[in-house]
Amino acid sequence: MYFERLLESSLDIVIAVDHRGQIIFYNDGASKTLGYTREEVQGKRVMLYPSLEEARRVLGAMRSEDIGEKGKLKNFETVLVAKSGEHIPISFSGSIIYDENGAEIGSIGFHRDLREIRLPPGYFERLLESSLDIVIALDHKGQIIFYNDGAHQTLGYTSQEIHGKRVQSSVYPSIDEARRVMEAMRGEEIGEKGKVKNFETTLVTKSGEHIPAAISGSIIYDDAGNEAGSVGFLKDLREIRRRDQLATLGELAVGLGHRINNPLEVIFNNLDILTKHMAQSFPDEEYVVQEERVESIQRELAKIRGIVARIDDMAHGERYDTTEYLHGSRMADLGRDEVVAPHPLGARPATQALAGLRLLVVDDDLGVCYSLRDLLTEDGCSVEVATNGIEALKILDQNFLNQNPFHMVLSDVVMPDLDGYDLYMEAKERYPQLPVVLMTAYFYDKDHVIKRSRLEGLEDVLFKKPVDPDRLKEMILKLCKPEEASHA
Repeated sequence: MYFERLLESSLDIVIAVDHRGQIIFYNDGASKTLGYTREEVQGKRVMLYPSLEEARRVLGAMRSEDIGEKGKLKNFETVLVAKSGEHIPISFSGSIIYDENGAEIGSIGFHRDLREIRLPPGYFERLLESSLDIVIALDHKGQIIFYNDGAHQTLGYTSQEIHGKRVQSSVYPSIDEARRVMEAMRGEEIGEKGKVKNFETTLVTKSGEHIPAAISGSIIYDDAGNEAGSVGFLKDLREIRRRDQLATLGELAVGLGHRINNPLEVIFNNLDILTKHMAQSFPDEEYVVQEERVESIQRELAKIRGIVARIDDMAHGERYDTTEYLHGSRMADLGRDEVVAPHPLGARPATQALAGLRLLVVDDDLGVCYSLRDLLTEDGCSVEVATNGIEALKILDQNFLNQNPFHMVLSDVVMPDLDGYDLYMEAKERYPQLPVVLMTAYFYDKDHVIKRSRLEGLEDVLFKKPVDPDRLKEMILKLCKPEEASHA
């Protein structure tokens, strides 16, 4: 009796029928919603659905396994008909009741009146009014009858200024553009007839600025199928396009950094070697003249490196500025070139500070490999090179078998087959005591290779090729000859 009283007191409609479809339970919630008293329906086959087909559709869904468990149904939308003839939208959840032999002996249904979920009057109009996007509605003559706050904020016209005006003479740059949008909406080439989605057009603000926009909208038809008006939801594309430009710039900056910094690494390394030979080979008077030339090369190379760094900063910032280049053309404003002091040359003969050390240099750019080899060889270091991680592991293994192991590995970060992280992890597993230093042409950790390596124990990283030769030498001494590093 407890559960019967529980169902009886439910505010939702609860109806149970036997295997013949006769109502055997009909609660107070059903009586209040549908208008029939219990006496009017109890023990009778009362058609509460608008048609026999709808009743069969609900029962068929309950017996099917397509929607849920066979014999059960949840939140299935249908319609009931009240005593007054009103059609009431409801959400039906119920189940078939079976006997011990699996035969149907009835069913029970819980019906929720969906009219209670109705929104308050004017809700949708207030919703459209508060939208940040532009919402404009027109009547059949093309006059503006709805113009929301988002339109006011973007286009500059107040609602009073624009109401009743013809759209083609107020927000589009020309009548031809207005017609192009309407033709797209009426056609079937872009989507369903009478509708358009993300169709790009141009709007004109009160100040005369042309704004790229994407319109999604539809034509409104009356009962006879005639055009009664249209509504359009327009998104300002300026911010989206700016972000696309930044994304493109970011990709360009990554490629530029890699492509330019690697050749710069080669030039800087060879320039460092050249200065040492100049100091040894030229008489003082000739050396002074050549020194000025080398310093001018250093200054210009430093400018190139600074430009690449500024492009990278722009790509990862919120916005960037432009400046006029020629009449009607603009270019990205990279700022002014900084005055960079050239690297002091002086007499820098080879010190042989790295004598006795064996290093493996790994980089997919052969020019970087050779220039680093020549640079380190000048200081007495024995260097072998590899152009990818797999080749590097083979060289490490072969030299270990020949009892001629390396003292350190200097590797690029971004390489085919095996990147710097994978090479570091393999080397760490095979040769735990072997120091590995990663270097990169990028101005940030592009694929989190360095971050992942540091989490695994990597200590030393050289950012931003070209690498400073003195810093590289200092790092090698620290890792391979710590007793000499403090005196270097």
